[in-house]
Amino acid sequence: MKFFKKALAVFMVICLCTATFAFGASAGRKSALPTSAGIEALRDEFVSDVAPEAGGHALDYCYYSPVGQNDNTKYPLVIFLHGIGHADYKGAQLADSDMPYWASKELQSRFTNGGAFILLPRAPEDKMVYWSTSLIESLRSVIDDVIEKHGKNIDTTKIFIGGSSAGGEMTWDMIAAYPEYFAGAFPIAGTGSVSAGEIQACKDVAIWMIASTKDPAVNYALTTTPLWNSVCEYNSHPENCRLSSFTNVTEPAGNSASDNHHMAKVVTYDMHMLDGSTYPDVTHKDGNGNSISLVSPNGMIYWMNSVSSSYDGDNDFIEEIDLSVTNIFANYFRNIILKIVNIIQKILGL
Repeated sequence: MKFFKKALAVFMVICLCTATFAFGASAGRKSALPTSAGIEALRDEFVSDVAPEAGGHALDYCYYSPVGQNDNTKYPLVIFLHGIGHADYKGAQLADSDMPYWASKELQSRFTNGGAFILLPRAPEDKMVYWSTSLIESLRSVIDDVIEKHGKNIDTTKIFIGGSSAGGEMTWDMIAAYPEYFAGAFPIAGTGSVSAGEIQACKDVAIWMIASTKDPAVNYALTTTPLWNSVCEYNSHPENCRLSSFTNVTEPAGNSASDNHHMAKVVTYDMHMLDGSTYPDVTHKDGNGNSISLVSPNGMIYWMNSVSSSYDGDNDFIEEIDLSVTNIFANYFRNIILKIVNIIQKILGL
């Protein structure tokens, strides 16, 4: 009888340990798909939502969450803003983007905590509204909505924002308006102009500019150079700031990009070619003028691991954006111009 009781006790301990192990295996971050699964499968890992109305618009967005069962880990939040022509309908910013590769096992594993939220908001281009200062409050509402719904698992000191072309310009607008929010920003071929005062306002934000010396839309000498010089002069930590200057832009697979303005895919593969080799025709330097060599897997994600902010999720610092009548009309005419550009892009198949 004693032997039977001991055997039963041992059996129960084994069962308990097995159950605990099984539970532990299912806890923590979820298992991400490998890049070999393909871009469509990775896009399917994103979910859609709509933020509360702010600034006259309720923006829809798509996002990837790395959170698994019983997961208390705090993850970074990476926001990517599309360029014009990639938001004609809900979900277009996901369907027309390679940014879902950041949801892959390979890229998620490069984050210090093993993953990150990837957020893709959409400017309502179907309503002829494009990224501009008129959408600053609306985009802030998207970020607030994600933090409110997933704050338990978001490291608010690790919020990053970037975008391509008009999305790059909107990146500058956001960090100038709400510098407390962001640990880092990565404007790609950012259009428009940013004043020295705005650069000073976001002096604590680590900035990685990506530009081409042959960009047909954003003149390197007139836009990128003075902007970078201001970053070097005013940023509190120039060693954390970077400028990647391309000559001929190549896509990660090795083929030439459609033109030297389209550099978004460079970021979507974390600043490396598909085979992990170093990008051709590009130089990287920090805000102190030191050259940087990006050897795989050291890319933008490693940079994100190294910088942070002091934002604790408290929005007491937030002030409403007061747009003057002049700005309202400027945005109106800007949207008309961008609509024309959008139509031309479709005709040319860009």
